[in-house]
Amino acid sequence: MESTTAERRIGDPDPRIVRRERKRWLITAAIVLMVAVPSIFYFSGAYDRWNDSRSLSDACRGSIESSQLNQLLGVDSLRARDASTDDNPEFDSGTLHRCIVSSKANGNYLDVSLDWSDNADGGVGELRDRSFGGDPGPVSPIGHGWHGVVAAAEDRGVAVVAMNCSNKGRGRSLLVTLDGTFKAASSNQKTRLGFTAVHTAERAAEAWGCETTQGRDQVNAIPGNDSMKPEPPGKATGTCQGINVSAIGSRADGSAPIEDCFIQSRDGLGTRYVMSAYYPPFDKAHAGDEIYSGEEGDETYRGSATCSNGQRARYIIGSWSNYNGLDADGSETFSGDAAQGKRQALKEFATRSAKRHGCTELKLP
Repeated sequence: MESTTAERRIGDPDPRIVRRERKRWLITAAIVLMVAVPSIFYFSGAYDRWNDSRSLSDACRGSIESSQLNQLLGVDSLRARDASTDDNPEFDSGTLHRCIVSSKANGNYLDVSLDWSDNADGGVGELRDRSFGGDPGPVSPIGHGWHGVVAAAEDRGVAVVAMNCSNKGRGRSLLVTLDGTFKAASSNQKTRLGFTAVHTAERAAEAWGCETTQGRDQVNAIPGNDSMKPEPPGKATGTCQGINVSAIGSRADGSAPIEDCFIQSRDGLGTRYVMSAYYPPFDKAHAGDEIYSGEEGDETYRGSATCSNGQRARYIIGSWSNYNGLDADGSETFSGDAAQGKRQALKEFATRSAKRHGCTELKLP
């Protein structure tokens, strides 16, 4: 039998050389791919996007609802991380856990803070923080069975959600607070913030072992700040219904843990008094403080009611921004006796609010 070599025609390549060249080429191609593909992945930005996505998935034990974040914070690239004790130690909430979503592109951020209900002061502190730099208007209920509210100024938004944990003892709730800097005052942005808050709370309840009854898979279309206009005396609806002075309220909702009615001055220069209702777990928040305190003897009045499981609700009326009881033209916002006007307004507000929430034994000043 003739050899394979002998069968080759003159000029044909040696098969052994061909095999060696093919092997060398394959090895070279594999090395190029090993170097080039990761480089392309990295320098194309795909690595950064993957890393950002992973950080959002990992922070706060995977609690962050990220589907609305890009539109909420106004940027495509976002990074999340669990917060340390060095991150703004003055922050009121986040004693259980805290994580931060931020953007290098525009500096916007969102703090996600978790607390048990024994730190109910935390969420209320963020909602009422005077560093809003203006009048954020009354809180708006998130709605659809969610125990949460949203407040916003032009460049800052806050949402607070309470998840009652049936397996954690009587009245114990997981509190989720979202507080961030971004264009926050439009209806779309406030609604996005509410959506992000409730679905973050939903995930956080699972991550921290809180067995709870959740709201439905939607939220109210929350009014933008520009649409929250003063209503004439006696014409208000929602949380200010029945109030005989000009006021700005929000949608009445028996699931909202906090309700507000902002009473306006007669001279049209803005909010003068604020009435608020605080339901569990916020009924004891800032219990020893005058949340709204006036000057020159302008008093704050409080009421209370008994709600389910023997828990209490708290009602308050006080001055906004140290209003001293007199408008610019020298008149009092309430005609006649200011003290009597405030007590009557609180009675009307608290009576309607308590009924919505199924609370009884209302006690008023």
